Amino acid sequence: MTDVVLCELEGVVAETKALRRRALERSFADEGLTLPPAALADADGLPAEEAVRAALRAAELARDDTDVALLALRAERHFAELAGTGIALAPGAREFLDRARETARLALVTRAHRRDVDLVLGLAGLEALFECIVAAEDTASPKPSPAAYRTALDRLARRRPLRRERVLALEDGLAGIRAARAAGVRCIAVGTLPAHVAAEADAAVASIAGHTPSTLDAMLMLREEITG
Repeated sequence: MTDVVLCELEGVVAETKALRRRALERSFADEGLTLPPAALADADGLPAEEAVRAALRAAELARDDTDVALLALRAERHFAELAGTGIALAPGAREFLDRARETARLALVTRAHRRDVDLVLGLAGLEALFECIVAAEDTASPKPSPAAYRTALDRLARRRPLRRERVLALEDGLAGIRAARAAGVRCIAVGTLPAHVAAEADAAVASIAGHTPSTLDAMLMLREEITG
């Protein structure tokens, strides 16, 4: 039984992939660089600097750490500008969260910066749903480090004891999946992900639309029975 649900904001609660890709494209374009579609895809679901590094590798471009940091900073600024025009919630996200909070505590563990979190939640009217929010500024090590998950678990446990085996993470990419698993948390991959990425999670769903913590628990139990 799941008592705590930890969500990534981007890709799970809000549809940000297209905006992130546009922001990354603009950042590289500011330097006169063009990214192929494959490079943009490799950057999906990663924190800003890791996304830049992944895009550079895919595009076979070499840049030093200073250039990477500048490209990431510029991409974050472009994203904030694009997000200011509006971000759609992921299909079924509001319904899932409304139903989940009836039986579970909710928290965000996200690669997004606090300003972007506040913007999305404010526009959607979801500010009151989450007991705890761990954003990019709250830890020194981004995903796939488990630091953000451990911070969230510590904050929640200080308010009320929790059982780690009853915590469930919802993640949209490899870095987040690895972060959750490294923190000892069960994880379900959400979205259309490559098979080798989804395989690192405990289970995978195309969308959280139509799901509740109970249906996700049932999915995990079935997988455990099948795999032994």
